[in-house]
Amino acid sequence: LMASNPSHFKGATLPVEQVTWKDVTEFCKKLTQMEKAAGRLPEGWVYTLPTEAQWEYACRAGTTTAYSFGDEITPKQANFDGNVGKTTDGLQYPANVWGFHDMHGNVWEWCSDWYGDYPDGSASDPVGPSDGTRRVLRGGSWYDYGRSLRSANRHGDSPDYRYYYLGFRLSLQTATEKTE
Repeated sequence: LMASNPSHFKGATLPVEQVTWKDVTEFCKKLTQMEKAAGRLPEGWVYTLPTEAQWEYACRAGTTTAYSFGDEITPKQANFDGNVGKTTDGLQYPANVWGFHDMHGNVWEWCSDWYGDYPDGSASDPVGPSDGTRRVLRGGSWYDYGRSLRSANRHGDSPDYRYYYLGFRLSLQTATEKTE
């Protein structure tokens, strides 16, 4: 779809990394157009990045612990701390109870939100600030210590930043849910 794979670590089942936020949003637009043209995507639906709140909700899968599988993390549960030295196949580690793999580790994942302070008080499905200089990243990577992989951990980087531990996760949403 994009004519080339920018990944440092290439493989049919490895995550795509070394992509900027801008690269990923362009990919989402092209994928949406292609799937609509092929008749595989219902009207009003789009591929996009999840919001930060959507990402954390999917990661936690109903839990309140540090990680979706408890308060401790081991190399049997996720790719982190350089234990493998590169990205790994997306199905190598156990999924959370909702069936999502690699929410902790492997690659940091871009979110649609601008990075900023959380709102005061409680919020339901909050969206980040309307503008900024950095976009939200979640999940930690193969390169990070276990603490960076906690469900609540967040980071932000320039939308133009690319590195071999930085990837994405697609979200299929109605166009009214989509945010940028």
